[in-house]
Amino acid sequence: MTAGPDGSVLVDTFPPLRKMAGQRNFYTICITEYEGCQLVYFFPLRTYTAGMIIVLHGEDSFRSRQRLKKLKEGFKNKYDSRGLNITTLDGAKLTLEDFNTAAATHGFLSKKRLIVIENLGHNSNKALRDSIQDNVSALPDAENVVIFWEDGTQTKRGRKKSEPLFGLTAGPGVVIEAFPRLTESQMNQWAKKEAASRGAKIGSAALQLMVGLVGEDLWRMNTEIDKLAHYKRGGEITEQDVAALVRAKFDNDIFELTDALAEQDQAKALKLLDEHFSEGVAGQYLLTMLSRQFRILLQVKDELERGQAPSVLAEVLGLHPFVVRKAVNQAKGFTRQRLLAIYHKFLQLDERLKSSAVDQRLLFDLFTVEAALPDLQ
Repeated sequence: MTAGPDGSVLVDTFPPLRKMAGQRNFYTICITEYEGCQLVYFFPLRTYTAGMIIVLHGEDSFRSRQRLKKLKEGFKNKYDSRGLNITTLDGAKLTLEDFNTAAATHGFLSKKRLIVIENLGHNSNKALRDSIQDNVSALPDAENVVIFWEDGTQTKRGRKKSEPLFGLTAGPGVVIEAFPRLTESQMNQWAKKEAASRGAKIGSAALQLMVGLVGEDLWRMNTEIDKLAHYKRGGEITEQDVAALVRAKFDNDIFELTDALAEQDQAKALKLLDEHFSEGVAGQYLLTMLSRQFRILLQVKDELERGQAPSVLAEVLGLHPFVVRKAVNQAKGFTRQRLLAIYHKFLQLDERLKSSAVDQRLLFDLFTVEAALPDLQ
């Protein structure tokens, strides 16, 4: 088992048939490496899956979808340049008859056919899933390649996630690739690589802000990188560019949460916090956005108390005019002492998130309750 540079997990197998000494049955050999050691497994022929099966699954649907695209392109380049022998089936609505019809169709001007089944794990008929698994296992290797693609997401609160493996395990004829959410460092590397592929560079401050604005959504991140790279035309993407062109998916909620803290409304603040976590927003990204907003409020408050005119604050602070206008209105709801106290709470929260074993959701709840206290100074 090896880990790809983008965080995907690849399982490599080698399926030549061998006959064991003193045995009448043929065996297939699976060779993997684990912690520097080569492991060899022998599977009886009866357990060998004749057709080639590839399972792509995980919470990161963007990278798994890109992988699926590459597999399709590879199939077309090798067997079917026009894509006439590629069939895509909606697994959530699939019937056994639909699958058998697709599987029984012979390749047109090609020996191979590629069948892609998307989100079979969302199909409520478990008996159907089991039947399709058995039928896939019986497909002749010379004719079919089957790819199961599962988005692995949770579309509604409380709904079970898609079950992508259907009892399959990696082995001869079965390749499983998992695409978990990228860590913060992996996402930074991914974003830099994507920007470079478009002929652009992105600075660390700009990258941190963009990740904070967009969150873990690589679909949205890919679109924003496209937009920024086109805007800069080969130049370096700056923090000001990101602030001007990237609109946060949850920016309005951030403003509402800030207002709730200004109004010392704990119930509303906790409700908005719950909505963020329900939507899958990572705690570190939420902290980045909130601490940035209160840092801006402090800067605006200081300039206003020095007598600076609101009309020139954008130029003085190097911020987008829209950001400054919102901050000027919100700053009126806080004293400077209260802003400093809340910002200090952010620093404490950041330290606890990095060092404490306590659940991050609980840490955010405690922060919100304390930040909304009437006598916080």
